[in-house]
Amino acid sequence: MLLEYMRKSLDSHLQLAGIYKEKGLVDELIQLQKDLLPLFIDIPKSKTAKIIRTLFDLTTKIEGRNAALVELCKYIIDWCEKESRSFLRMRIENKLAELYFKLEKFHDSLQLLNKLLYELKKKEDKQLLVEAQLVESKVYHALENLPKAKASLTSVKTTANSIYVVPLLQAEIDFMSGLIATDEKDYITAYSYFYETFEGYRSMNDNTAGHAFKFMLFSKIMSRQSDDALNLINSAVALKYQGRDVDAMKEVASANKQQNLLIFEKCKDVYQRELLEDPVIRRHFNFLYNTLLEDNLKKIIEPYSEVQIDYIAKQIGLPFDRVLQKLSEMILDEKIAGTLDQGRDCLIIFEKGESVEMFEHSLNIFKNLDSVIDSLYDKTQKYKEKYHH
Repeated sequence: MLLEYMRKSLDSHLQLAGIYKEKGLVDELIQLQKDLLPLFIDIPKSKTAKIIRTLFDLTTKIEGRNAALVELCKYIIDWCEKESRSFLRMRIENKLAELYFKLEKFHDSLQLLNKLLYELKKKEDKQLLVEAQLVESKVYHALENLPKAKASLTSVKTTANSIYVVPLLQAEIDFMSGLIATDEKDYITAYSYFYETFEGYRSMNDNTAGHAFKFMLFSKIMSRQSDDALNLINSAVALKYQGRDVDAMKEVASANKQQNLLIFEKCKDVYQRELLEDPVIRRHFNFLYNTLLEDNLKKIIEPYSEVQIDYIAKQIGLPFDRVLQKLSEMILDEKIAGTLDQGRDCLIIFEKGESVEMFEHSLNIFKNLDSVIDSLYDKTQKYKEKYHH
């Protein structure tokens, strides 16, 4: 009778949690979870873990309250330690590490993950181990420590090979693989991972598919396949995901196709949030802009042996100081063979020297002949010594 009453009580609390979630009442949802914890003492541990995870996942779907969720995690972890609920504690600790990552508290996240991963490897809980290693990979990637991010992701894939991975988690793994491929500037491989991510989320009707679609477009643009990106935007599959993110990618693809710096500058101003808020897109957008700027500068100076910097600045539509700084960088990086005459504010281009390949080849022949003659001389000397004594 008591168990039946408790079951009905929990069902009604879950319904109430659903209403709070729909209305975005995070504080009420957090308090409800705290109030429910004492009821779980007499309930089997597996059932408890499932209910708390369901409630917690409902809460995390309401964005912008990560700091409050951190406090809830700590509260649940304390309760788990008192009641010896180690499995649930570890799951919530993993959620806490992910929240620290979202709040950019990377040191706190790694500290928690080091302890958690050590425990999980001993307990052979491979499902949770995959999730924790994935969070670790995200943290290292955010810290721009690519070797460690890649090592963690390799561990994720190795562990995941021996278990069934749910589609949403597989989509997250594919997305992380795409980000790492992007940072290695392997944009074609990155596109294939982002496509897998997109299909994974789309098959589950998850709204994150739109985010993956944005990265699909971006990887196409970065691999200088702007036409493909524009065709994707105009395809039937893209209709559901139209919005400012896709509009931003459309403008960048057009600017890249036309090699037009002014449109690029305009994109930066109009779509600042869409292009510069995500650190990966910001980093590679800046790289693309610099590449385009260098290509444009090379085209302008190509016909000349000497050209005024003021003229280059007018042609490219950028301030004099900015152009001067960029030309200096390109000379230092040996992308332009020339020098700046700052007294006359002009760029002097060096004439291309004759190909020295033939001369180098001739010198190598002489070096080889020299070593042959030395060898013959040594043999002659040994012969003399042998037969003249």
